[in-house]
Formats: sequence, C-alpha cells, structure tokens
Amino acid sequence: MAAVLILIAASLYGVSPILAKTAYGYGVTPIVLLTWRSTIAGVMFWGAAVALRRACQVNLRILAVLAVLGTTLVPIQVGSYFYALALLPASTASVIVNTSPVHVAWMERLALGERLAPADLVILVMIVGGAVLVAGATPQIGHAFGLATLGFATLASALYLVVQRRLVRDVHPLMALAVIQTGSAGVYWAAALAAGRTVLLPHPAAAVAVAGSAVLSSLASLLVLIALRTLAATRTAMLGMLEPVVTVVLSVAVLADRMTWPRLAGIVIVLGGITVFYARLRQPRSGR
Repeated sequence: MAAVLILIAASLYGVSPILAKTAYGYGVTPIVLLTWRSTIAGVMFWGAAVALRRACQVNLRILAVLAVLGTTLVPIQVGSYFYALALLPASTASVIVNTSPVHVAWMERLALGERLAPADLVILVMIVGGAVLVAGATPQIGHAFGLATLGFATLASALYLVVQRRLVRDVHPLMALAVIQTGSAGVYWAAALAAGRTVLLPHPAAAVAVAGSAVLSSLASLLVLIALRTLAATRTAMLGMLEPVVTVVLSVAVLADRMTWPRLAGIVIVLGGITVFYARLRQPRSGR
C-alpha cells in the first residue's frame, strides 16, 4: 500500500513544475509562487490537523525540530528547485532533482542503518540511467548557475527525505506538515517583503496555477509522509522517479517540449525499473 501512495504522490508532484511554468509565464516570480504555495499548504494542513484533533499531539522537542526544518532546510530545498525551474526547462529540472535516490541511499545508510539489497542497487542504477535519457538535450552553458542551484536542491531533497523517515516515527504527518509549511511561509513572506516584491498575483490564470500547485503538492507531501512510516527513504525515492516521467510527458503536451527517441527509451527504462522494483516490494520476505 505504501508503494502505491508514493506512485500517486510522484504523479501529483510531476504536475507541479508544469503549473509553476504556467505561473511564471504570467510574470509570477519564484518567491511569490513559493509564498502563496506554502501559505495555502499551511492553512490546509492546520485545518486538517485541528479537524482530526492532531494539533496537540506533539511534544516541544519535536515541535522545535519541525520549526527548524520549516525555516531552514525546506525553504532552501524548495526555493532552490523553483528558482532553477525559472532558468531551466521543466523536464530537465525535474529529472535532475529526482536523481536524489543516489544520495538518499548513502545518507540513509549512514543515518538510519538501512540499506538496499544488491538487486535493488542494480535497479537504482537502471532507473537513474533512464532518467538521464529522459532529461533530453544537454542544457546550454548559460544555464550553469541554474544547474548548480539544482544540484544543491537535489542534495537538500535527499537529506529532507531521510529526516522525514525518522520524524514520522514520532509525529503525525498532518501536524509535521502544518508546522513545516507554516515556518516556510514565514520565511518566504519575510523574503518577499524584504525584497520589496508585491505578492499580488497578476492574472486569474496565474492564481489558479499557483493554487493548483499548492493543493497537489500538499496532497503529495502527505502521501509521502504516510508511506515513509513503513517504507525506507531510498525505496521511496526510487518509486518517486515516476515524477520526472509525468513531468516530461506533460511538458511535451503542454509546454511544446520535444519528445525524442532517447527520451522515449528513458521513459521505458524508468517505468520498467519502477515496475520491477514494485514487484520486488510485493514479494513476501522469507523469515530468518
């Protein structure tokens, strides 16, 4: 069941870069997008936590950790990604940031003592290799800063996933996300106001795109945290490689991106790897 939740979350996440690009097309800046995105998410999660009586079920130590995450690692990770997305094609940005399973594997091994079986490592290499093909043409050298920013976002994303895997043992996903998103919203509002940016959305279509991104990403984040209660971080990241496939397909359909034979081959490889890995997860484990 956890694997299915991750596949659904990856599909939802895959739509987010397309909506972001749509908003950017109307003149929305990354900081304005992130300000409204995190604000909407925070309101949604607090509303759900209060309605389900989860708002008080967290101790002060965990609350402090969540607040630190929400004001440091998360805005750095998400902000870096959406800034790079303003400089790079949506398909390229999505594929590169989703090579994070490579980093999640060694981080999880060091932090939590969890590791992949040799067969799973082979599948990981297969999936990441397919994702590189999906990325398509090599970005222009003028996008070097965007690529560097994206590389930083990839490392931060991997670290955040490993931290989430540990946190879900002690706090309900709704409460965790409520605190994290509220902290992030505070950071983005402060940054926008300090930079003298107007946070008004310039067009109704931009507002729809931003709201859609917030709702879909919020639901995806919740599904990931629920799944992480039973699924290791590296396995979660591997299944999450469905995200760039969704992004590339939508990028071709909506943003007039190009579909090439190498990309098509990469999509087949990624989907094949995910299918094999999902089948392995469903196999009963032999007792020792």
